[in-house]
Amino acid sequence: MVGDHYNQKWNEPFYRDLIDRIQIKGTNPITTYMNWDLVTREEFDSLKKEVEEMKELLKRAVEYDERNNEPHCEIEEKVEVLKKVAELLEVNLDDIFRK
Repeated sequence: MVGDHYNQKWNEPFYRDLIDRIQIKGTNPITTYMNWDLVTREEFDSLKKEVEEMKELLKRAVEYDERNNEPHCEIEEKVEVLKKVAELLEVNLDDIFRK
């Protein structure tokens, strides 16, 4: 449920644009140098806060599943989106999605 929520949210045009701008700024030194205004610190910090909140919700979901002997129900494609966005924002999800 948590993964579905954030996958849907981050595919909305506003978030898709913001994530694309963060990705462009972070991947190419020339683009980064030439386009300092691609992403503001406020935009980055705001989205990072959402990713950190998502991580906390995912932790609680994993704890619930373990406590109640529920199977892990992640769909790999959805997990990849969550990991990609988290990585762009320097949030590590390895403790949530064990390899």
